[in-house]
Amino acid sequence: MTIHQRREREFQEREARILAAALALFNRDDWQTVTIDQIAAKAEIGKGTVYKHFASKDEIYAKLVVEFHRSVLREIRKIDLSRPPLKVIGQAMDVFWRAHAGSPENKRLIRYCRCEDFRHVIGPKVSQELDELDEQFAALLDPVIERGIREGVIVKKPIQSIILGLHAALIGVVEMEGLDCLKTPLTSEQQYKEVREFALRGISRR
Repeated sequence: MTIHQRREREFQEREARILAAALALFNRDDWQTVTIDQIAAKAEIGKGTVYKHFASKDEIYAKLVVEFHRSVLREIRKIDLSRPPLKVIGQAMDVFWRAHAGSPENKRLIRYCRCEDFRHVIGPKVSQELDELDEQFAALLDPVIERGIREGVIVKKPIQSIILGLHAALIGVVEMEGLDCLKTPLTSEQQYKEVREFALRGISRR
């Protein structure tokens, strides 16, 4: 291993520690007040070292969002896309649910990054990465929906309208997890399954 390769590996390892520390701090009730100092202390490195990797706290969070969506995308790519369209969509929903369920740090992270001004502070590079990930999700799932429409198993509507409904159902059930806004004897997993069935029936022609 060359000196350059070793330095690059060490750089990547430090960055991974920073990201892991920041994500862990999202598990606290005071997550919105987390500072660079706290992230540095959690990662057991100097504050200046953090700034060698990231220009701001928002940039750290943006990187975490990118890595989170990449992990979800990797799982969706494992799905056999040749299966019946509604089965594929259901499996993709399951991946999304598993990535969020029981993980308050991920839910808080995604919620934070949906703030209106977030894209204005993370810079064009990370914003482009997020756009490219959206395109990759669409490249996987849009053809499945198109095939379902052609085969007559999915309602004939614009793909974006179908995606909107599915996305809204998923975000809704994820946000409701652990809240007492709706009194029900169902567990979080059972609530998800009810919403999943409701959403799939909503786009099905059978």
